[in-house]
Amino acid sequence: MARRSARLENAGYYDVDGSPRISYSTGTQRHSFPQDQVRPPQVRVSEPVQRPEPVQRSEPVQRPEPVQRPEPVQRSEPVQRSEQTRSWRWFNWFSWGLLLKLLFSLTSLVVSEVNLGSLRKELHHLQQDLGRLQTMAHPQATLWGNFALASHGAQVLTAFSSSTHQQKGSPSWLTPYSPWEVIKGQYYPLVPGHCWAFSGQTGELFVALSQKIHVSHITVGHISKEQSVTGEILSAPKAFALYGLEEVDGPKVHLGTFQYESDGDSFQTFEIKEHTSNIFRFVKLEVLTNHGLEDYTCLYNFRVHGKIPEAATTW
Repeated sequence: MARRSARLENAGYYDVDGSPRISYSTGTQRHSFPQDQVRPPQVRVSEPVQRPEPVQRSEPVQRPEPVQRPEPVQRSEPVQRSEQTRSWRWFNWFSWGLLLKLLFSLTSLVVSEVNLGSLRKELHHLQQDLGRLQTMAHPQATLWGNFALASHGAQVLTAFSSSTHQQKGSPSWLTPYSPWEVIKGQYYPLVPGHCWAFSGQTGELFVALSQKIHVSHITVGHISKEQSVTGEILSAPKAFALYGLEEVDGPKVHLGTFQYESDGDSFQTFEIKEHTSNIFRFVKLEVLTNHGLEDYTCLYNFRVHGKIPEAATTW
């Protein structure tokens, strides 16, 4: 075996059999070594992409023909509106407008009247409630002196007063109240049924006062509608007159005519505006009518207010 060079062997000059790797070609000598051999890159060939076949239209798409608009009708002559038609239309519009305005005015008037009536009723009730509260807080009949009070010496002269009403069919144990019940000084609230009743709608109560006085006010008492089981006080006195007398059989001096309100408070006080300078020892209450009951009239309380004259003395 021929001698080999270690340097060439390390450089791969010899093959496996130990023969030198030398290739000769025409006109050019080429040395081929293992590290000089370049392998070509392996290219993966993918499957060819199959494109979809183009859709073949059998017939071309036909576009719709444009719509032919009809030519506008040309009027040969313009419409002539008569003056009478125009006037009639103006008259109709004016009539409808006037009618609507009238209806609106009537509606507003009706609503205003209804609201006004409701407000008046509410105001009336509020005034009544205020008066009752004031009377309950500071009743005139309790703040002023009462000269028709039995405990102070006043008397009822039954001979000159109306007779007591006898209720038909009433139990024997139920004794009617005498006219003295009126001057016992009942206070608020009054007890229903604790009253003096006289027959009919007219009657008289003759009272001898405890002092000779200048009469300034009187107070008449009756239960209110709220206390009544029926909601009405038909037996209450309505119109009445007051007379003053210096002597029992002396002339009567008219001091005024008054009216007891059924919607008012239980105790109603009335001012004497005539003959205030006169001095009276007796008074006469004359009931002229009541609030609707024909059988009898009830009187719960009667008070006389005034001032004692300087020269007068008790008796």
